Amino acid sequence: MNRKTLHEKTILITGASRGIGKALAKACAEKGAHVIASGRSVKDLELLSDEIKTEFSALSTLLPMNLATANVDDYRTVGEHIEKQFGTLDAIVFNAAMLGEVTPCDNYSLKTWIEVFQVNLHSAVMLMQATRTLFKGSSLRTVIFTLAEEGIDPKANWGAYSASKAALTAYMKMYALENNNSDQLRVAGVVPPPTKTLIRMTAYPAENHEILAQPEAVVWPYIKLLTEASHTNQGIIL
Repeated sequence: MNRKTLHEKTILITGASRGIGKALAKACAEKGAHVIASGRSVKDLELLSDEIKTEFSALSTLLPMNLATANVDDYRTVGEHIEKQFGTLDAIVFNAAMLGEVTPCDNYSLKTWIEVFQVNLHSAVMLMQATRTLFKGSSLRTVIFTLAEEGIDPKANWGAYSASKAALTAYMKMYALENNNSDQLRVAGVVPPPTKTLIRMTAYPAENHEILAQPEAVVWPYIKLLTEASHTNQGIIL
């Protein structure tokens, strides 16, 4: 495969400051994309930017955002900035997530429940609405959602994380159906395997974390969807 298969593509990745998002940002930059890296930690985003510049001689755009508190106006401003700087957006990967509490629903903090839904679901809806028109003219026009096994097969005590990921899966499937014409967006989801991320290690503190997949090893489904974009994959979950 051509090393620069994403040459001059502009790809926005949420949750890009660490874990799978960071690994994917670097993989996209290696393939020639200009990455808009969104995350909460400015320090971590700057470290990512330095690594992209050093390893791939590429530039990235940093988009610090606290998804738990960002509102509709914040997302509208983001869309306006992207349009002003790039004109077109080629792809978004929704990767940011919040674990919340692992506890029975009756004991769950309602404040935390709302915050988890804001990060895991509502942020994607708001960002998608704020940037939808920017895909016009893009040949790639791909949207990928990071889903979770806990959202597809809910388990006890997973609370807002499981419920919000289930809702995100439904949103992805609906959005895929609503963009089913060949000239519309290509929409798909990815369920990563157990991976050495902060969420996984927090949820399973007693697990042997050394047997988990490294983030760099699980980005291939995203790259496949980005480099082989096709409506034959519409609504697929890899």
